[in-house]
Amino acid sequence: MDKNWQTRLKTALNAYQISIIALMLIPDSIAISIAAVVAYANRFPNAISGEMETPAINQFEYKNILVGIVIAWIVILIFSGTYKFSHATLVVFNLRLLLKRSFAFFFFLGFVSFILKASFSRGVFLLMLGSGLVFLFITRIVVATLILRPLIMQKKIHTKMMIIGRDKKDIEDHSEWVITNRRLGFAVVSRLVCSEITLDWIEEFDKLLRHKKITEVLLLPGMESDKNFSKFIHYCEDFKIHVNWIPLDSGNLGYWLIPSPQEGIPFLTFEKSEISITMRVVKRGFDLVFSIILMAALSPIFIGVWLAVLITSGRPIFYSSVRVGLNGKTFKFFKFRTMVKDADKLLSQVTNIHGDKHVLFKNPEDPRITPIGKFLRKYSLDELPQFWNVITNTMSVVGPRPALPSEVNVYSSVYERRLIAKPGITGPWQISGRSDLDLRTSVALDLNYLINWSFTRDIWIILATVGTVLRGKGAY
Repeated sequence: MDKNWQTRLKTALNAYQISIIALMLIPDSIAISIAAVVAYANRFPNAISGEMETPAINQFEYKNILVGIVIAWIVILIFSGTYKFSHATLVVFNLRLLLKRSFAFFFFLGFVSFILKASFSRGVFLLMLGSGLVFLFITRIVVATLILRPLIMQKKIHTKMMIIGRDKKDIEDHSEWVITNRRLGFAVVSRLVCSEITLDWIEEFDKLLRHKKITEVLLLPGMESDKNFSKFIHYCEDFKIHVNWIPLDSGNLGYWLIPSPQEGIPFLTFEKSEISITMRVVKRGFDLVFSIILMAALSPIFIGVWLAVLITSGRPIFYSSVRVGLNGKTFKFFKFRTMVKDADKLLSQVTNIHGDKHVLFKNPEDPRITPIGKFLRKYSLDELPQFWNVITNTMSVVGPRPALPSEVNVYSSVYERRLIAKPGITGPWQISGRSDLDLRTSVALDLNYLINWSFTRDIWIILATVGTVLRGKGAY
């Protein structure tokens, strides 16, 4: 019996999976414990030093109650599936689930406290919840950035994926995209062409399943037309395989696809992907505070760059050009000057790596760039003045890439969707290749960002930008 149990455990969790779960559980326990200490110290600032006695509440001391809450909070997170190994655990650390479970737990505590008429301070509850969530988010982001993300990029840990589609070329294209976007945590271990889901095809699928130990399946557009499509999904579920499906072959449209069943018919409704007014206020408040603090903290660097440009190439210090922002409105976009004077007049003498007729001009060996300009561009120091654009409300810290008017003129209706938000100093394009990206990929990343926007994702992009800038890759 014990041997069977051990075998099942080994099958369910390998060493990497156990390590990842430990990487979450141990820091979470520490973060929650620190939150309890903060709440206790705030309620009884002299109790830590032993200068006053802690009053008993319903025959329990505050200290014992807080210890009980710490244990209960951790137990709730464990048994509510927060630490269940999945791709979400691997890549995003289940921050949304962590938030939901924590709020539900403290709502229950508050309800029980109200029913029992306990004299336990509500402020202690709120402070422990607030500080606990902050510490939990910080520890998880640190672990993900410093430990998990490098392991994913080094292919030490990943989720094994099989890609299934009608056409071999289509499968190869999507495989290449998954492989290129290594940071997503997927490893394509198998590709399978499926003209029709039959018993013979299922046998071939089973053989691959046994040898590859696949946990994720990606179904490409066209598979949904198969009469056995839903049966195959149920079949995968029986094997605990998570099924992903790309329902459209038209790329990112800049809309949410919302399931809305109508009398049993599975409708997918296109819903405009706009940030709510409340979250716009939160985002704007963060932009202002972050930009003011950063400009003050980096003022010595601002002065240093200012002097470097002045000494090496004279005035003007700053370069400004027109960009298209929110709802198509134009604005002046500021950077430290990194090119020779009148560089725009010399544009015809430089080759564009994207082609002469391409709206985006890029050349890593552009002779117009000054020596100090190459250094500034490599580490994105030339973009520091854009924080002034953020303060003046023409840009955001995180958002779509600032677009040129010539670029917007050739936009399709799909591409125009990226103008529903203020452009950002950084964004998904910044951490995914910077100048190495072509227009189509850059716009697709922006649309995906707008569709899946969240405040925590903005924080993640800011943290990821720091690493990208320090590496200096893809900037020229």
